[in-house]
Amino acid sequence: MAAAALAVEGLFGSLGLIPHERQARVVEASITWNYTTWLNTGFLLLSAILVWRFVATGGIDMLRMMNRPARSD
Repeated sequence: MAAAALAVEGLFGSLGLIPHERQARVVEASITWNYTTWLNTGFLLLSAILVWRFVATGGIDMLRMMNRPARSD
């Protein structure tokens, strides 16, 4: 990967594709309450309900049973 990075840098440098001036702005990040926050909260609640239902209906015992070899009666 390092050799490929050096090759790409050399190629871009020889073709003049590397900008000489940098005009990047640093923007302070902050937490905002937008639609993705509400979607994430909703799906987190939904996943908690599904995990609770899995545990309450014996899902853990089912997984343990599936890990054992099958009986041949």
